[in-house]
Amino acid sequence: MKIIPTEFTSEGETIRGYFVTPSGEGPFPGICKFHGLPGGPDIVGGLATKLAEAGFAVLTFDFRGFRRSDGIFTLSGQIKDAKRAITHLLESDLTLDSWSGIYAASWGAAVAICALAEDSRCDAVCLRAPVFDTLWFSESPMIRHSVEQIFETDSAQIRGIENPEIREEILHAMVDDAKIYNPMNEIAKIASRTLLIIHGTDDVGIPLAGVKRLYELAGESKDLVIVEGADHNLSDSRAFEITMKTVVDWFTKKWKP
Repeated sequence: MKIIPTEFTSEGETIRGYFVTPSGEGPFPGICKFHGLPGGPDIVGGLATKLAEAGFAVLTFDFRGFRRSDGIFTLSGQIKDAKRAITHLLESDLTLDSWSGIYAASWGAAVAICALAEDSRCDAVCLRAPVFDTLWFSESPMIRHSVEQIFETDSAQIRGIENPEIREEILHAMVDDAKIYNPMNEIAKIASRTLLIIHGTDDVGIPLAGVKRLYELAGESKDLVIVEGADHNLSDSRAFEITMKTVVDWFTKKWKP
């Protein structure tokens, strides 16, 4: 396995990440990995590594306003970042330009749906614990609490949150953007792509009932997998391994050389 630093530009902001690739000569089938809010600081380990071991080249990066990337976080900005990431993946010498996949977790899943509703590229999409309704999520009291908690414990996760004015701007922009970009309204537009939604029985932050409503609105080429004992952060090791294996096996099946 190889880990190769990379970066690309989105609306003038530098987005930084890595290509995680198999050993040997490429090009390889490529997958973009979209993190949640804020997602974990280790963007290379876990699924990116497992997918690389299975033969995929994975572009994993921090969206604007998170950790190593420039800018301030907004949903509308992330959607633009997602489209630029797909371009960066497909134009790389490390990847094939004939096939691509997206793995997206939590808030990143909402970004993926809204980006792909406007972008016909990408053949296979896997959404884990998806934020199915961005407006419900953005207006939830847990969001302000989560941002305040990140500020108090590790403000480096989200750029600018140490500034109270920027924190308020981020929270208000989430609601404003969510009124325009909502997975519930966009999921039917990605019906041409094959889809896997995977969710856990113990995810108390993202209700399973909402995930099922999102699934019902999707196209016909779709699968829904419910993992017993999986919470939002996959803190149970058994549920983590089941989820990782399910995702890797699904992408392997969908990749058709």
